[in-house]
Amino acid sequence: MRRLLLSFATLAACALAPAAQAELYYVIIAGLGGEKRYEEAFAEQVTKLTEVARRSTSADRVKVLAGPNATRDNLAAALAELETRTRPTDSLALIMIGHGSFDGERYKLNLPGPDIDAESLAEMLSRVPARSQLVVNTSSASGEIIAPLKAEGRTVITATRNGRERNATRFGSFFAAALSENAADINKNGIITAQEAFDFTERSVADSFKDAGALATEHPQLVGDDAERFTLARLQAQREPATPVLAELERKKAGIEEQIEALRLRRDELGAAYFTELEKLLVELAEVQEQIDSQSTPQ
Repeated sequence: MRRLLLSFATLAACALAPAAQAELYYVIIAGLGGEKRYEEAFAEQVTKLTEVARRSTSADRVKVLAGPNATRDNLAAALAELETRTRPTDSLALIMIGHGSFDGERYKLNLPGPDIDAESLAEMLSRVPARSQLVVNTSSASGEIIAPLKAEGRTVITATRNGRERNATRFGSFFAAALSENAADINKNGIITAQEAFDFTERSVADSFKDAGALATEHPQLVGDDAERFTLARLQAQREPATPVLAELERKKAGIEEQIEALRLRRDELGAAYFTELEKLLVELAEVQEQIDSQSTPQ
């Protein structure tokens, strides 16, 4: 067996390092258009974003709510499902498309039936275990969701600065393009982060008003510390494990990583025992990774 023993310094470094991202979940919801041109625009955005999502993660981790299905209850049900399905190491991207409104007190996304307000949405998201969360709201007046949704580990991107920017936005079309086109991949690594997508979209929105000789009626905002680390889209589909054995080993690896993440949360409680437990898990992880490498190496 290859050398698997890890020094205390290595263990300490691993203990302080951020946990590896496990699975990415998407929830995409498109509200009412009201007019044919908006219905068509929102439908096109949903199509593009769904393609991006299914290229970036497995199809069963992508939930799309559009047309009559884009209701408050269905959104609540989709997020409730993630309460039991996601782990702390997972990531969640919620993308909201449509028209928003702000009455001076509350923001709402216009949906078939009852609308969803920012405070209710914040409560739903707080129950989802995935600690890395991204909320993208492309609607008018969307800047008003920033304060209610602000939370540790959550990045919020909005099309507008505040609730007074009430015109239909251009943000959504450019954001969908950002995730679909190579131009947003600044470092050319085949991955588009939330920060890269925002930067591309913000520039595109500003340029569109400038080129039209018009005063900008929307000013995109990004709040949160994880935008540069949040992998939102891949320009090429992720590879599936080549064999059932590799698939099982990847699942086992993800399980150990989840145990390590859970252990990190108990570090203060465990005291000196923390490093003993951590060492055992890291050795298990190294053994599984060795098996994965062996299975992946051409014979």
